[in-house]
Amino acid sequence: MSMPDEVPVSITDQRLRETEQLLREAFAAAAQSVTPTAIHVPRPADRLERSWSRWLPPAWNRPRCWDRRLRLPRLYEQVLIPFAAAAAVTVIAIAMTVVVPKAISAARGSHGGIAHMGPAGVRPAAVVHANDLAAAYPGGHVPYAPLPRFFVGIRQASAASATLTTGLAVYSVATGRVVASVAQPGGGRYYQAVAALGSDQSFVVAAIPARGPDCHTWFYRFRLGPQGRPTGWAPLPVPEVTGEVRYNNGLAASGDGNVLAYSASTCTQNSSGQVGVIHLDTRKVRTWSTVWPAVPRNLSLSANGSLLSFVGNASNGTKAASQVEDAVWTLRTNAAPGPVASHYRKVLHAPGGVQSATLSPTGAITFAMTASNPRRPTARENVNAYDTATGKPLGLVQAVRYLTDGPGFTPDASGQHVLVYPRNTPLIQELNLTTRRLMTVSVPAVPIAVAW
Repeated sequence: MSMPDEVPVSITDQRLRETEQLLREAFAAAAQSVTPTAIHVPRPADRLERSWSRWLPPAWNRPRCWDRRLRLPRLYEQVLIPFAAAAAVTVIAIAMTVVVPKAISAARGSHGGIAHMGPAGVRPAAVVHANDLAAAYPGGHVPYAPLPRFFVGIRQASAASATLTTGLAVYSVATGRVVASVAQPGGGRYYQAVAALGSDQSFVVAAIPARGPDCHTWFYRFRLGPQGRPTGWAPLPVPEVTGEVRYNNGLAASGDGNVLAYSASTCTQNSSGQVGVIHLDTRKVRTWSTVWPAVPRNLSLSANGSLLSFVGNASNGTKAASQVEDAVWTLRTNAAPGPVASHYRKVLHAPGGVQSATLSPTGAITFAMTASNPRRPTARENVNAYDTATGKPLGLVQAVRYLTDGPGFTPDASGQHVLVYPRNTPLIQELNLTTRRLMTVSVPAVPIAVAW
């Protein structure tokens, strides 16, 4: 389902192409219409005659040898004048065919339409092209991965109950329809975050206690069958994790399925927390402590799990949390355990804060969505590409819609597609980062977290 104010891609592109073609045809017709008699250029003789006859007596106004009308050479009159005029029209036509497409391209925005102006009328960044994103993918080759058929969401099953109840739903990417579901785990636990684990349709989900003093997170794993049916649901065989994954997007997995990252609260009064990674082949856990106002969220990993990124305030303990202070940070997962502030690096900060971000498979490029005005009830914000090493903007990917509580931003295993999901609306956006194709589907039950 498309947003009411959005222009379909096919209609807008067709109108732009028709306008450009009409300009080309008009200039071509103008150039062909120039004939020897189409343009009158005053001859020097005309001006000479008028200047003499103005001062001579009437009797003297007779043709004489020195006052004979001069005729221009036929080459000048019939060839050079039309050629010059046609050349001028051709130059204009060429300039327009070069300038107009560039102006149209620069003005393109969401769904191929005209881009919205930014704050204070500042024009948006140039659109990034697929070739500019080659470094984001292994071997420098942009993938042509098929769109996943399904995505998994966590939905709250009973909002009125005193005990929080959640379940897993499997959604069709094409229609948004729920094709399967998984009940809440036992033991008084509920689902809090979900992530795709590799490229074989495996998923991992984090569960935390619904009540009581226990402060732990448990992980479960399952796979989707060809028709989206969950199979093999079982606890993930990893050591017990101290702390609770509080954010719905506080979980990420590497594209190769070997590394799991999480952000957890230690359930203490000083609001401390930790960022951790689990190597599933060795079952080793490595953690880095965080202090308020840092609450890392929107985690993502490079394909081999060597680089972790997250969004949040600085881990400095010096001021209250502020959305406008949210930045993108990266952390090497082989860094020594200790305070996260000793090892992380700031990649990007924006005046309105960073809403969401995700690493490319190689980690060389970061895709991020910034909030120019978080207080607007609805907004159209840009997903941009940035150089991870320098924070330099590479260009606009696409404009997306979100609501005030901020969106989730979840990549698939290929790193070519992301899901954008405002958590209080039944609209899910599916964005191809390299082709810039954006689709919107409506879901019957609003998920609080999604992965595909």
